[in-house]
Amino acid sequence: MITKALIYCRVSSIRQVMDGHGLDSQELRCRNFAISKGYVVEKVFPDEGVSGGLFERPAMKALIAYLDNHPLEKYAIVFDDLSRFARDMKVHIQLRTELRSRGVKLECLNFNFEDSPESEYAELILAAGNQYQRQQNRRQVINRMKARIEKGYWSFCNPPGFKYIKDPIHGKLLIRHDPYATIFRTAIEMFGRDLLITQDDVQNFINQEYLKNGIQRKISHAGTYEILTNILYAGYIEYLPWDIPRMKAQHKGFISYETYLNVQGKIAKRTKVRIRKDTSKDFPLRRLITCFDCDRPLSGSWNKGRTNYYPNYFCITKGCPSRYKSISKNILEPQFKDLLEKNTPPQQVYSLVQSVLEDVWQNKHNEYSKTSEAINTKINEKTLKIQAYLERIPKSQDSQLIELYEKEIGKLKKEIEELQERLIPNPYTSNGFGTALTKVIDTIKNPVTVWENGDLETKFAIFHMYFDTKIPYQRGKGFGTASLAYPIKLMHDISVSKDPLVEMGSNELPSEKVNQKHLQAYSIVKISSFCIPTENQQKE
Repeated sequence: MITKALIYCRVSSIRQVMDGHGLDSQELRCRNFAISKGYVVEKVFPDEGVSGGLFERPAMKALIAYLDNHPLEKYAIVFDDLSRFARDMKVHIQLRTELRSRGVKLECLNFNFEDSPESEYAELILAAGNQYQRQQNRRQVINRMKARIEKGYWSFCNPPGFKYIKDPIHGKLLIRHDPYATIFRTAIEMFGRDLLITQDDVQNFINQEYLKNGIQRKISHAGTYEILTNILYAGYIEYLPWDIPRMKAQHKGFISYETYLNVQGKIAKRTKVRIRKDTSKDFPLRRLITCFDCDRPLSGSWNKGRTNYYPNYFCITKGCPSRYKSISKNILEPQFKDLLEKNTPPQQVYSLVQSVLEDVWQNKHNEYSKTSEAINTKINEKTLKIQAYLERIPKSQDSQLIELYEKEIGKLKKEIEELQERLIPNPYTSNGFGTALTKVIDTIKNPVTVWENGDLETKFAIFHMYFDTKIPYQRGKGFGTASLAYPIKLMHDISVSKDPLVEMGSNELPSEKVNQKHLQAYSIVKISSFCIPTENQQKE
């Protein structure tokens, strides 16, 4: 009986796929081997740019699924080298177990699988060697990358707004990539000058600029945060996981370092939506509601009648057919409350929201602690170096050496000052979190009540919590389609799904599907950015 063969190939980098033709040569050798054994090759499963230290690989998963879909067939799995099969002991054993449990025969060009203790011992020794080589290669790569970063060169993928070039002096060097760099610079500077108030405003601005420049993509909320916090844009570099402190980079940034520091300060302190100075508490929806005819924000004021003053919203855009046609505050604002009530999430999701916000808060606290600890470690190291230089100065008779010591001390003091500027009070303490969390949940449960009893800042926060963009209003007909903020939309979607998430009764996540939904729900962090104050704001 002729045995059917399935070929598995793998290369660990995209460069091998593009330049080395590793997959083609592997497949050719495996085909020749299969022919020599009398096998008929039925299908090839190539993994492109996938590490041998991973169990979850697209082609390997497809191969296993293929075996499960053909349970009555007898296959030989042919691969070029044990290192192509796996480069991790645990993964090697796991894959071998998974495949052999399906009744396949493993065939390797450089190793003969036999059912004997000696063969199994040799196989494990080779697998261990492959793991060692992978780990050694990884260590060497990391050391090279770390050394390059310490010299001021970014060694990872280029961030949006930059691209790599091959420079004759610097080698691989970041340069600005337009129109992205211009769009990001404008957005960052406008956020720093309060022309864009929230991160959502920055996100919407970037997406609008993308459309103007014919870019068919959208930036996410997380992507917006990365744009605002990426120090590479200021022409500096740091990588705290490898204890590499902040330093001037070899590439040129497209924003100033002062702008970067200003933006970081705003992000660290701003957890409430700020409002324009010309916004009146009598007209909280001014500039949040747009004219249906011209899509420009409505204004608001008290207009004098025959005997009294009446509060109205109206459009002030020149050329608009609805210009100065008043909309009574007593009509528009109750309709807005109805819109809020209509979009209030059902109570099934409140426990999930609480769980997510607690997780977000804890993660933010952990991130702050890790960053602060790394900064303090660097400060202590530099302080000890200064002390060592101070002890050497009185013992030295060489004036040039003393001058060198003093120069190094001055340099270290400046570096310490820069590090200390990055130390901010912890905004994610447990003090007051319970009260803040209750405020968030109450706002989600009863937005209309909170709106009616809240100040102007609270009203703005609720609006931006619930709605992703300004809402159009047509005189005489009411509100147009409102675009819900993603977290609110997500809560509605979860409540109507048949996912067991809404029936759990606790915060336990019983399945992988629920885990994925829970992770997705982290988008609700947007709510915390408006409703959970930092410790400093609580004191204020």
